[in-house]
Order: sequence, then structure tokens, then C-alpha cells
Amino acid sequence: MKILDRLTGRAMAAQSYVHAWEHYKDELILLDKKLELLYRRRQKLTPDPQTDSFRGMFVSEDEFIRLIGEQEGDAGLQEEEADLLAGIQETEIYIAQRLEESRKKGVFLPLSYAASVFVLSAIEERFVMLALAVELDRKYERIFGFLQDDLTNKTPVVSLALQVACSNPEEMRTARTTFVAPDGRLARFLLQREEQEIRGQSLLSKPLVLDKRIVAFLLDSGELDPKLKPAVEMVYPDDELAPLLVQEDFQQRLRGFVHEALQAPAAERKRLAFHLWGNAGAGKKLQVKHFSSHFNKPLLIANLADVLLHAASFEETVSAIVREAILHQAVLCFTRLEALYPEEPDLAAQQRLGKFHDMLGSYGGMVFLLAGKYNRLNWKPKERLLLEHELQVPDEGGRERLWTAFARELGVSAGIDFRVMSGKFRFTPGQIYRALTLARGYSAWQREPQAAAPEGLDTAALYKACYQQVQHKLERKATRIEPRYQWGDIILPPEQKDQLRNACNQVKYRGVVYSDWGFEKKLAYGKGLSMLFAGPPGTGKTMSAQVVAGDLQLELYKVDLSQVISKYIGETEKNLHEIFEEAQLSNAVLFFDETDALFGKRSEVKDSHDKYANIETAYLLQKMEEYQGITVLATNLLNNIDEAFLRRINYVIKFPFPDSEYREKIWQSMFPPAAPLSADVDFKYLAQHYEIAGGNIKNVVLSSAFLAAEAGEPIRMPHIIKSIRHELQKSGKILARQEWEDY
Repeated sequence: MKILDRLTGRAMAAQSYVHAWEHYKDELILLDKKLELLYRRRQKLTPDPQTDSFRGMFVSEDEFIRLIGEQEGDAGLQEEEADLLAGIQETEIYIAQRLEESRKKGVFLPLSYAASVFVLSAIEERFVMLALAVELDRKYERIFGFLQDDLTNKTPVVSLALQVACSNPEEMRTARTTFVAPDGRLARFLLQREEQEIRGQSLLSKPLVLDKRIVAFLLDSGELDPKLKPAVEMVYPDDELAPLLVQEDFQQRLRGFVHEALQAPAAERKRLAFHLWGNAGAGKKLQVKHFSSHFNKPLLIANLADVLLHAASFEETVSAIVREAILHQAVLCFTRLEALYPEEPDLAAQQRLGKFHDMLGSYGGMVFLLAGKYNRLNWKPKERLLLEHELQVPDEGGRERLWTAFARELGVSAGIDFRVMSGKFRFTPGQIYRALTLARGYSAWQREPQAAAPEGLDTAALYKACYQQVQHKLERKATRIEPRYQWGDIILPPEQKDQLRNACNQVKYRGVVYSDWGFEKKLAYGKGLSMLFAGPPGTGKTMSAQVVAGDLQLELYKVDLSQVISKYIGETEKNLHEIFEEAQLSNAVLFFDETDALFGKRSEVKDSHDKYANIETAYLLQKMEEYQGITVLATNLLNNIDEAFLRRINYVIKFPFPDSEYREKIWQSMFPPAAPLSADVDFKYLAQHYEIAGGNIKNVVLSSAFLAAEAGEPIRMPHIIKSIRHELQKSGKILARQEWEDY
């Protein structure tokens, strides 16, 4: 009756805990009583203390089982043991009632919270408290050493933990599996892993030590694990987020789908995972941040590339990341997923990927996997629904809104037509923001220190910043050409010049046509611009490509066909795919010179060589139509180009051999103003007497300049005529004496 009255009185007086340390104080009182009971029972095994100098220093497992068995129905228990058992029961009920009151009032208690989120059993929670005791009071180091017959062993071992935490043999046998099961949450997430197994060490003699992160969490720290900070960031629901300017429909679709999934019956509910991919800056992380904020959940973002680079152990680091997500009950997001999918995976990469999938399976919350490109995932979770989605580059209208909004946000008053910029550069939101930020810095750098801030961005600075947003590898199979020519430098008939200008306008105003006027909905592909320049050598084809690239302020790459065409089957297509894939990143102008060999007429298939040659031509047609930038082809022989090929080209511009009128203009344009030109130079005479193209004229002018420099005099007609003779001799032509004897 006294015990019952005491229990009733304590129950009525039970109040919620104010903080964790109050809870730990009661737990330590309970632990002290259990340790005292264990000690009293061990004393019974040594009735003659004079004959056993090691009394209380050791107990075998068999002896312990007998002790546990005496708890139930043994009338021989001494009165002091009965009081201890009653006190233990009373304290357990008292703690349980205070915990219930704390739960009702929303008091955060780390031990109860950890047991809940890691789904620990009652016995596992006792194991955690036992291991935590040495962190709360150093007296337990000596107590555990005494009870374990080894004063140097200051942490509890599994054997002692089972004796203290378990009430009967059945509990003990069940609890042993906690330390044996490889996927047990206690061993995986809460206990410190042994760096090296001790040979011959039994399970019962293994130390029970909490991981340092768990100790920090249980004592006073809810912050992110410091070891993870180089590769991990935490985003909280109340953090301020940048608005979603594009892809809002995907966000609404994502939220609606998850809301519907959460309302499903518990038996039918599945855990969810999402695989999102898209170019850098597409807004993948921003989408996940908005999603987490909407559901009022913290978000844990881990960069897998940084984990692989900095982590000493990939498996332990990912396990720590998953543990951190469980502790914070966060949405778990892994970025740079492609780091786990190398182009040529070895055995180590495959094993690493398998471990990553296993650890994802241990997480019960929402998972997002973000990648810069599509990866066919090997992860096939049985209890999780895995959905995939690509965040594409915004259309022209979306890109224009982004340019305008970011410019306003950054306080940039740019006198630049952002509609034109959106048509030229297929940038993601992140690339647009970084380009404007960098351009603002470049403009400030170029400004004189005393000068006032300009009203708008410098155009050259903006384009330079745009080029820096592009990371491609076109230099492997193409050569970059710096456009140096403008419209005034190229001498062509009006018809050809108009065609070139129209082609440039198709790029400048594609936003109006495709987005505003709705033509984008009518075209599944083929939104790029393709041009074919046909004409004799030296008629201005390469110069025209530079003029187009310079007018549009785009990068120009001349494709080296020797690096593209291969005698091995399939290699040519592979090289073409790589070129267009890399060019897509920068929207660069691709210039294929001397394309007759690669883009000739499709022939009748007489052998395997003809078959694969036709496949290469067809593949090029496909890639040109898919490419949304500018492709320029140059050929000396238009008749060699397949008609089906010509049909798919937007502009076919024929470069005629210049007549005397245009040759005279070319001669005049080739000499810079600073060049010392003699009065006897007769451009009309040169144009009428020598039928050579612009490329040859350029060579003649340069050669004559060096002859004059050697003679130390201005450029005269004899220098020019001598250079013409040398230029014509290269092609096997010989001037008659009467054609040059006047000079």
C-alpha cells in the first residue's frame, strides 16, 4: 500500500519538463537505481566475501541470466531489492508522465525527439541514455569501469548495456539483434563506428559509444554538423527566397501532386523521390527551395561533387548527411548527381553508387536528385515512387522577362534591347543573372575613377560577360575566329548583302516571331538558322561569316573537318554530335568551310561505304535542324550539294566572281589609311586588267606592302604588279609581257 500511495502521489505531482537537463536529471536518477540493483544482485553471487577478493568486479553471462530470472516470482528477494525495484518502477512512471505533459505543451526534449525521428524502441532509447551518461557526469566512467572489471574501460559495453536496460531474458535476446542487424538505425546513425575491429572481440565486449554529432545534438546543439558544412547547406522555411520568374507551372504541378499523395490512405501511401535535371542555372535548387518552404519543411542540400572531392569516406559522409536530414526532418536534396555517373565507370564507382542507393533507402522523407544532364538512374526503389522531370531553358519570352527583371533587381539601367539578347543567348535564369552581375562589374572597372556612374551597361562588357557564362569544349574540334570585319568591309552585290542582313534579322527578332506571334507552337524543331555560302575561292565567304558573327556579337568557330571525318564507322557521327552538343551551350556560330567532302550528294548504295556515307549526310541534316544557333556552310561547288540538303537550309547565298566594278572597290578597301600609297597606283587599271578574286587581292596588297617596306619607299604600281605575277604563278597562270611591261 505504501508503494501504491507513493506512486499515486508522484503521478498527481508530475509536471512537464522545462528543458532537457531536467529530463536528464531524472533519467540519471533512474540509471543510478538500476546500477545499484545490478550491484546488489551481484553481491548475492559471492556469499563469502573472504574467499573472493574480486567481489563485484565481474559477472558472467550465465550468472546474469540467473539474476534476471530471479526478478519474476522469486519470494527470496531481499527487502532492499524489493524497494529498489519499486523505486525503479515509480521513477519510470514518473518520467513517462512528465514526458507526456511535455509533449502536450510542446517542450522540445532532444532524447525523446531523437527516439521518435529514428524510430527507436524503448530499449534502444535506454541504450542511448546509458551511453550519454558518461557525457553528463564523469562518475559513470568509474562506475562502468568497476562493473566491467576494467577501470580503464570508461564506457559501457554491450554486455553491461543489456544487463541494465533489459528486464528479462527474452528482452535481452531481442535487444542483441539491435547491435547485429546491419541496417539497424541505432548502430547506423547514433553509435560511433569502430575504425578497426579488434581481433577476437565478442559482440558483448564491444563499447557502446555515441557518435559525436549525436552527443552534440542531445546536449545543446541543433545546428548543422560542422563536418558537413563544406558540402552541405541547410535552408529553413522562413528563409527569404528569390521569386520564381519561370517554370511556375511546374512548381504548382509538383505541390499538387505531393498534396494528393499525402492524402492517400496510409496503406497505399508511398515515399516520393524526384529526379530533376537541366543546364546549370536552370533553377533546380530554387524549385526545391520553394517546394520545401510551401510545406514548411527545412531543406538539406548536399553537393555530391564536393562530397567526392573532400570526404575521406564517401559512405560515412553520405550516412552523416542522411542522419542530419532525419534529425532536422528535412527534405533531402542531392545536387551534381552526375558526379556518381562517370562516362567510364569502374568497379569503385559502381560500388559507391550501390552504397548511395542503399543509404537513400534508409531515409523515409522526401528526396530530390538534381543533375546538370540526364542520367539513366540505376536506383530502382521498391517502396518509393521515383519521378523524373527536365527543367528546360526558358523560351524567348521567358528569357526576355528574366533579363528585364534581373536588370531591375540589380539596379542596371541598360540601354540594351533585352529581346535581342534573349534571342541570341539561350541562357538559363542563373546564367542571365550572373551575366548581368559580371557585366556591371566590368563596366565599373572600365570606367575612369573620377567619372560618374554611367546610366547603362557597356555593350561590350555585357557580351563579354555572356561569353563567360558558357563552358564548352568546342576548341577540341574547332578553331575560334575573332570577327574583325564589319558591313563596310565586305564588297558584295546588293542582293547578297540583303540576304545576309535578313539572316541576321532572323536572329535579332526571333523573340517577336516565335514568342509574341506564336510561331514557336507551330515548330517542333528547326528554329535555328542555317546558311550556305557558295562561290569560287576568295569571293568573301569566310569574311561574310565574320560579319554575321560580329553583327550579332556571337562567337564564331570554324570547324576543322580533318578532326570530324573519320574512316571508322560511326566516328564521324560521334564527332558531329559532340560539336553541336557543345555549340548548343554557347549558341555559337558554326562555320564549316570546304564542305564538299562531307556534305556531297547522296549516292546510290553500291557497297557499305556508300551506305555509311549517306548516313553521315543524313545525320548532319538532323543535327542542323535540331541546333537552335547559326550554322554556316561554305562550298566552292554548289552543284555538289544534295538538293534535299539545300531544301533544309534557310539561306543559300551565291557569291559571284567580282566584275571590274567590284574589283576596283575591293582594291580600294584593302589599303588602310595609314599605308603610304604612291600617286601612280591606278585601281581602275588593276581592276580591268587582272581578273582575280578578293582573297587574291588581299594577298597581293600585303605582298606589295612588304616589297615597298624593303625598298624604303611608298607602295607603287611596280610593287603591286610584281605581287600580282607571283600570285598568279601559284595557280599556274603566266602574265604576257605586254600586260606588265608598262610598270
